[in-house]
Amino acid sequence: MTSLGKSWSAAAAVCPRVEHASSRVRFDGHYGKPGHRRQMYRCVPVNGDRAHRFTETLPREESWTSACEACERSVDGHEGPHAPREYQFVARGIAGALHAVGAGSSYRQAAFVGRERAQRMRTDPRTGEVRWTRHGSLVMDWVEVFAPVVFEPYRRGDWPATGSLLLDDVPFRVAQPAGGTTRIAFRVFCAMGYADGRPQLWRMQAFPSKARADWELFLRGLGGAPQRVVCDSDLGLTAAVRAVFPQADLYLCEWHLKHALDRLLKKLMHDDPDRRADYETLRERLDAAFTGPSFWRPFTGAAHAVGSRRLSEWLNTTGAVLEAQFARRGLSSSRPADTPLSTSPMDAFTNPVRDAIRTRAYALKNRERTNRMLMLMQLRGNRQDDERGYVKHIRQWLEANQGRPSVGRRVIVDADGIASLR
Repeated sequence: MTSLGKSWSAAAAVCPRVEHASSRVRFDGHYGKPGHRRQMYRCVPVNGDRAHRFTETLPREESWTSACEACERSVDGHEGPHAPREYQFVARGIAGALHAVGAGSSYRQAAFVGRERAQRMRTDPRTGEVRWTRHGSLVMDWVEVFAPVVFEPYRRGDWPATGSLLLDDVPFRVAQPAGGTTRIAFRVFCAMGYADGRPQLWRMQAFPSKARADWELFLRGLGGAPQRVVCDSDLGLTAAVRAVFPQADLYLCEWHLKHALDRLLKKLMHDDPDRRADYETLRERLDAAFTGPSFWRPFTGAAHAVGSRRLSEWLNTTGAVLEAQFARRGLSSSRPADTPLSTSPMDAFTNPVRDAIRTRAYALKNRERTNRMLMLMQLRGNRQDDERGYVKHIRQWLEANQGRPSVGRRVIVDADGIASLR
């Protein structure tokens, strides 16, 4: 694109000085490298002040093509994409990388694609040869700075007031330094609610453990209280729910209870081989037993008759809770969709998160930075990850901060170098 010289600009550029609001503005050249040049303007004040050059709050990078594929019209060179001040990459490129991370891309892959699309590949200073780098720090910085910006319009302030709140955690394992064994490095707490009858992820955060204190911190992060909570029978989780939501109806996930009982029966088959056939018969009746009281009571009678102390203790404690739940869950034909009997509806949301993080869990050590990545995955799960919307939110935020991010890059660091997720 060439400068228009003395002709008055067709662009709606306005001088940033308030006293020059009605002055005449024209193009006055570019700055930057060819292919990535950005526009300069000259203001000729009508009040007699001296003319001066300026750039827009969000400068536009020169357009590479003569037509816009998105809006299907021809564009001039001065109508290129907006860029943050002092950033090499335009807002559209940043939004594209955030969208890719939310969809499961690693920082390295998203950074590689972002550099390639923006034609910002690094080159060897001596030979000029392109370096095909996959270093992920570029996108990691963007997630740290811009993920809260695109998440803010969709952030929930309160827990769902109607329907059920489903709670579960997704554990991530990493290899031990020696011995070839693995351990759980951190967990992602997930909460799913219902909005207008449709399931939505309400909140996701990473925690180093699933202790009661961690769950209470997670649950106190939003206001209000749900009417009904469905979760596993984990002691720390249930204690936290009772402490934070004392009035809520706590319903233990029947899927988890069934599998807990199945695991117990399998263990008893191994530890008590003389009664193996009895335990095998009970396992075959499990699915029917969990359909309701009419099948559960005969099942418990047969289970007690086996004479296993451990099995009878489970039925007298956890089994009694399950029987009480049967009495209040109602008929399936009249039960609303937002009143599930298990946390299984969350699988559609948590499985993509598990798949995206599992192979690189070892690299995620900073809790706050990981939580910002989870913001993007939550938007993806709720189908709110609109790339054009991301561009809009980023531009509005930058314009409100004179074209520059109001927070610095790499300011989220763990004290003394100790990982906050280990």
